[in-house]
Amino acid sequence: MSKIKVGTQLEEALYRKLKMAAARERRPVGDLMQEAVASYLSRQHKNGLVRLLEREPAFKVTEKQFRKSMEADFYDQ
Repeated sequence: MSKIKVGTQLEEALYRKLKMAAARERRPVGDLMQEAVASYLSRQHKNGLVRLLEREPAFKVTEKQFRKSMEADFYDQ
């Protein structure tokens, strides 16, 4: 897979810890960051709209239509 270069800012103390962890594991800092981001993203819960749109067969619904439907369902309870 191809990679892209990203830029960000970290707190100095956190970056020092990251550098030390990379040195201990003899791995590049970028590898540790990529692993951490991938782990974070794998734990994220998808909202209802994303789950609905990813279903097969795909539903053709806009975010506005989805929100209107969710609000109607909520208030009907």
